[in-house]
Amino acid sequence: MPIPPSRSMFTILLPALAAGCSSPPAAAPDRHVAVVDSIPVHDTDEAARRFSGVVRPRQEVTLAFRRPGRVVALTVEIGDHVRAGQVLGRLDRLEAQAGNAQGEAELAAARAEAQAAQDAANRATGLDGMGALSGAEVRQRTLTARAASAKVDAARAAARQHRTLLSDTLLVAPQDGVITEKLVDPGGVVDAGTPVLKLASGAAEVEIRAPADLRLTPGMTANASPPNDGQPVSARLRLVSPEGDPALHLRKARFVLDATTPSLPYNSTVTLVLRPSGPAHPIRVPLSAIDDRDGHPYVWVIAPQTHRIRHQRVVITDWRGQDALVTGLQGGQSIVATAADTLVEGQSVVDAGVEPGFH
Repeated sequence: MPIPPSRSMFTILLPALAAGCSSPPAAAPDRHVAVVDSIPVHDTDEAARRFSGVVRPRQEVTLAFRRPGRVVALTVEIGDHVRAGQVLGRLDRLEAQAGNAQGEAELAAARAEAQAAQDAANRATGLDGMGALSGAEVRQRTLTARAASAKVDAARAAARQHRTLLSDTLLVAPQDGVITEKLVDPGGVVDAGTPVLKLASGAAEVEIRAPADLRLTPGMTANASPPNDGQPVSARLRLVSPEGDPALHLRKARFVLDATTPSLPYNSTVTLVLRPSGPAHPIRVPLSAIDDRDGHPYVWVIAPQTHRIRHQRVVITDWRGQDALVTGLQGGQSIVATAADTLVEGQSVVDAGVEPGFH
């Protein structure tokens, strides 16, 4: 029985339409990149050696004017680096300038008077023997010259005092450092000694409160990590308080931050982890992450920058249920959670759930 034309055309077009509407075949996965589950590992004793600390300056001084007055200007802001001798602020100087000008004028007048008196005394020398002047008059001129010289000394001291008062209207940095706080605003009136600025100097340090029974020895090292998983900074213990808080059984300790690393802001919070001074503490890893190669256990370690893996031999020291305690790793490293025979040395990996093209 012949096929109707309409049905014949439909039969011919259906495969073509199906082929035209179907999606293109999925691209083959990149076999050079493996998708794995990664986990970070930590020292078993790290929690006992982890502290929350605050970045402090080695030294912090309070700066103040030496005389009362109205603050005309402060030339620095919080966070500014200053040098020793740099002017940081000024008081109203009109009164001090007037006093300084008066002192200089009085000193000049005293010097002129003393010069005139000394000239008169010099001219009188020997005239009493000639009968031109009496001995009493000669002595009087000498005494007048001495008195005038004493007035010069007094005027010089007064002028020096006025210059000091004028210089005291300036607030000068006593040493290099960083401005950490402004306590007065321009336009305010302050008394002598009123705190105006705070200046931090010396190397930055991390201050922690550690248990009083924790053994801390000068020179021991630690890692200080800023928030948001910032790059850890090396630190070294400088000072431990000899006595702790009797109620909390805590004592202060200060770690100097490595000056060659990027500075951390003062008063910022960091996490400080003490480095073990003796043998490395065991690392706890799941048994699934351990494989065997040439009769030796190993795990796959993931490089943080390249995301490539390498096999790392470990030594199993103990068993903890589904986990093992091993040495040969460092706290903070990432490893593959499940070792597989398909992984190869130097292979690129991405964590499960992340597209390989975006690692």
